[in-house]
Amino acid sequence: MNENQYQRKIEPGVEVLILFGLLIACMIVGTVVTIPIWMVMTGKGPLEMAKDMLNPAYVDAVKAMQVVSTIIIFFIPAFVTARIVTKKPFAHLGLKRGVKINRAVLAIVIMLAVLPLVGTLAELNKAIPLTAAAKKFFDNMESQYAEQVKLMATFKTPTDYIAAIFVIALMPAIVEEVFFRGALQSAVTRSIKVPWLAIVITSVIFSVVHFSWYGFIPRVALGMALGYIFYYTGNLWYSIIGHFFNNALMVTVLYYQYLKDKKIDMEVGEAAPWWAGLISLAVLVGLFITLKKLSATKIYPDGLANTNEATNRFNS
Repeated sequence: MNENQYQRKIEPGVEVLILFGLLIACMIVGTVVTIPIWMVMTGKGPLEMAKDMLNPAYVDAVKAMQVVSTIIIFFIPAFVTARIVTKKPFAHLGLKRGVKINRAVLAIVIMLAVLPLVGTLAELNKAIPLTAAAKKFFDNMESQYAEQVKLMATFKTPTDYIAAIFVIALMPAIVEEVFFRGALQSAVTRSIKVPWLAIVITSVIFSVVHFSWYGFIPRVALGMALGYIFYYTGNLWYSIIGHFFNNALMVTVLYYQYLKDKKIDMEVGEAAPWWAGLISLAVLVGLFITLKKLSATKIYPDGLANTNEATNRFNS
């Protein structure tokens, strides 16, 4: 039996609308749910939450809130939408069995190879002119984001490093990939029938949701790398592995900084010259050609294998 017999008759465009409707609803629910977590874990009221969330004394509460809110905001809309569309939601989201070591390693190599390109694009992003008011606004947002990351990456013991890997690297990798690649990219691809454009659209939305102007273009590039990993393999676990590696690498660099200097510099490794970006792009093209060959599965319009024959080849 193939996956199509489990599909409900819902148009892909309607699926996208359902997904975004649930996303908005879950953003509200996710915000509300964090309030009692904060009150129970800190003993403080919600009116003081915005100010005290950057207080290192309450880092455990912030970590708990982060985990719960990301699951509610990203995983639940994707899963519920998939369950509405099909009786096999995990397969619909691309969470397939049979992860192969060679493809997993290649996904990691791709995420390493994209870093110089990301650094070049970061310099390009910074060069875009802004008004004084816009620059002040974005600088403030970037500062708040950096402080939040530093707080969650507080490394007093090796256990704190493991906790940071879980909160900053693993959980976002799973829930964001399930939403953006497994749910959104697939639905948009089925809707517009142009895979590369669906990957671009999804990557732009992926970057917008992170609310970082200075990281906007670089994050679009990262999103596209993850999108093509999913598209060529048809298995979401590979993009999750790549996303996790990228996040875990950042956490590990921050941990190394803390061990060495007892301080964290969020801007380390963010810049790269233009020629490094071009080399990175050329290497990425070769790596994706290799990944497509290794995947040994027909590429369908939605990036998923829909027949027994293709699925059997994919799992072989």
